[in-house]
Amino acid sequence: MHFMAMGCFHANDKFKRLVKYPEVYIENLIVNFTVTSSSTPLMQEVIRCAKLLPDDPTTQPLIEYMEHHIPEEEGHDIWCLENLEVLGISRRDVKKRIPSPNLATLIGSQYYWIRHHHPVAIMGYLLCMEVNHATVEYVENLINTSGLPAEAFSNLMHHARVDVHHKQEIIDMINNLQLTEEQYQMMETSAFQTYRYLTLITEDICKIAPIEQSA
Repeated sequence: MHFMAMGCFHANDKFKRLVKYPEVYIENLIVNFTVTSSSTPLMQEVIRCAKLLPDDPTTQPLIEYMEHHIPEEEGHDIWCLENLEVLGISRRDVKKRIPSPNLATLIGSQYYWIRHHHPVAIMGYLLCMEVNHATVEYVENLINTSGLPAEAFSNLMHHARVDVHHKQEIIDMINNLQLTEEQYQMMETSAFQTYRYLTLITEDICKIAPIEQSA
């Protein structure tokens, strides 16, 4: 299975150029905090909804995967807050921020599909989030371009080093699921929706740059 989203890649290229502005990277960290803090509740909802479908052959593997993956993701939102503190941004200021409509749609659409269609939708979301992960070289380039302390990138660097293993786990999980055609289409729709809103969110982050405001 292969999902392509050139728009997302183009937006990321723009982000890499504009990360020289500290406020752009700070905004990116705040977005990462919002996404990571939603991860565990989202996966817990998958477990809850999957248990309501005991006769579906996909749900038990989903439950087992989520139970395995939740502990791996816990605490990552705190890492984002710690990185922001390195840059002088308080936890209180981050937590009182209202998430953007694009960010709310990215996460909220998953809740809708999980609850009202099928919990397998989450795999399209996770595929996008973790398969095309940042590399160590990518993070090092961000550090060099931004001129910010490397300590402010520890969360990204951790994911660059470990997500290569998560990537294969997700691919293996999807390949082993006994998906119906409808379930496959649901997962595919979830993936394309995720890429779309990741692109819009990245564009929102880039708009923080002074050059974007004056353009």
